[in-house]
Amino acid sequence: MVGAGPRAAVGTGARAAVGAGTRAADHGASQAVAGFVADVGGTWVRLRGGGVGAAVERLRSPSRLNHPGRSVARLREDMVELLCRAAPPGARAAISFGAAIDHLTGTVYGSAPLWGSETTPYDMGAALRAHRPDVTWQLVNDVTAALVDFAATHARPGVRRVGYLTVSSGIALRVADMERMRIPVDERGLQGEIGHLPAMTTGPELQGAGLLCECGAPDHLASISSGPGIARVARQLGLDTGPAVSEWLPEALAADDPLARRLLELCVEPVAHMLRTLWCLDPHLDLLGLGGGVVEGLGAHYADELRRQLGLATSYADRGRDPAWLADRLVFCAPGTVDPLRGAERVDRWLPGIVP
Repeated sequence: MVGAGPRAAVGTGARAAVGAGTRAADHGASQAVAGFVADVGGTWVRLRGGGVGAAVERLRSPSRLNHPGRSVARLREDMVELLCRAAPPGARAAISFGAAIDHLTGTVYGSAPLWGSETTPYDMGAALRAHRPDVTWQLVNDVTAALVDFAATHARPGVRRVGYLTVSSGIALRVADMERMRIPVDERGLQGEIGHLPAMTTGPELQGAGLLCECGAPDHLASISSGPGIARVARQLGLDTGPAVSEWLPEALAADDPLARRLLELCVEPVAHMLRTLWCLDPHLDLLGLGGGVVEGLGAHYADELRRQLGLATSYADRGRDPAWLADRLVFCAPGTVDPLRGAERVDRWLPGIVP
């Protein structure tokens, strides 16, 4: 969330004050809908003003994915300009931002789809305020916004913790404590940047491959299991998928192509290992939504393969999860089921609970 002073000034009491100040800057904490919302991703920026029913405008994102030749400084300037130009005068703007972001200050630590391997922290919140001081800027990670939207529509009574995992151009996971209405973050305001953890894979085809993530490091979870990661693994296997693996793979899986099945198996395996670890460490994670371009684009093929792998016993500590257990805890989201734009509008009530 944006509106705080320097990070050093944010203590436990100040965090609550920051959330209260951000909400009070508009028409009070009871107002549920922001005047202007945006969802910033590596490929697209979606903008909406005027409430939930208003039309959504979609623009190409000023990102490294879309403009590989531009400097990071220029890309950042272009992003600030785009958002500031779109926000109406005096608006209260809720921004869902696709980056590893400090939820307490608005400082961005990195975003491989937006800025490649650049990791110098950038105070996006300060830049937005400097360009448009008339606007109240509220900035949260896009997966946090998606989690809030998923929890609002899917968390049933008795659910203790709920998570949302996105597998798209990047991979990330957020978890909310429903009993205390909290989304815990660490001392840097971060949670769940799992795409940049080392990938766990047993596939001999990938041993020593050193596949590079968009952030520039090898063998991350996103190196293998993200949308670009699937394309990298396909090249590693020597598959002729044509210009777009995202178009080839669903058709090949529908035709029961054995090479396509193997590609999917290899790319799902690190995600399955991550979920096993997650449930081992957090047995109160009662509900998990899965979405993003890869999950939604591959649909039942992805869901069936992930369920199959999670059903396999890997040790006496992980004897495999039966179909009924998985069905009670996993929700594979269809396109439009979870929307970070709606989440950005809903996030107000969670802001006091985004704390270390």
